[in-house]
Amino acid sequence: MPHCSDCRCDLPNFETLCSKCFEARYSELARPKSLLESMRQYILNPLRLTPKSESKMSPPAAIVGCCAGVLVCWFGAFAGVGYKHPFFSGVVLSGAFRILVKSAGLSLGMSLFLAKKNLRLYWEIAMRVFFVVSFCYARWCWHVGVFSDILRAN
Repeated sequence: MPHCSDCRCDLPNFETLCSKCFEARYSELARPKSLLESMRQYILNPLRLTPKSESKMSPPAAIVGCCAGVLVCWFGAFAGVGYKHPFFSGVVLSGAFRILVKSAGLSLGMSLFLAKKNLRLYWEIAMRVFFVVSFCYARWCWHVGVFSDILRAN
């Protein structure tokens, strides 16, 4: 004899919920959520990930995302030295590597935090976060490189 999945009472035939539990469960769905409850739910799971969510990004798209992030890091390092060194010099490459390591570490941590429901890495999230973090670091390096030249000129 089947049992109710909520209260474990005996059920006839092949039912999974008794009428009391059915009414209690579906009465919650009918009522509107408050603004505070909606905000809390969004903050806890902003991407609406479920344990059954699958990554939909293809490997070529992931490779393009990685390359774009690396190029942004490289340009940020080039801007960080004030455009005075060649693009393939050791100073620019070491700066790009530092930005790349910082960006990759921060984006990996943020991606896993955003996918905290099942601790799976979603490539869509990881690539977007990596590109945004790389862009922010590169933009910061650009400001440092350009503004240091402006300050020295005055």
